[in-house]
Amino acid sequence: MYNEQISLICEEKKVNEYGDLVPSRTERMVYTEVKSIGTTEFYQAQAVGQKPEIKFKIADYLDYKGEKTLLYAPFGAECEEYSIIRTYRNGRELEITCKRGVD
Repeated sequence: MYNEQISLICEEKKVNEYGDLVPSRTERMVYTEVKSIGTTEFYQAQAVGQKPEIKFKIADYLDYKGEKTLLYAPFGAECEEYSIIRTYRNGRELEITCKRGVD
């Protein structure tokens, strides 16, 4: 059930009025189902230096535009930023595997 929200973060460089490239960050909210990382997946990722902590499933892969980070706040908790490690498309659904923090 898609009853929680994440904010996908798009980071771009835009030209300001002086012609300088400045970072720009926009957030887009999508509904998600929060999933845990399985034991096998966790240890396989650890073997290659990854540290997956949480997985999100969104209903439509078209809601994802290649973002590298997202924000997630579990019910009643502080918002945390996550780096997207990988995505996996299963039909129309998309699983997004993340680690805490930004590289």
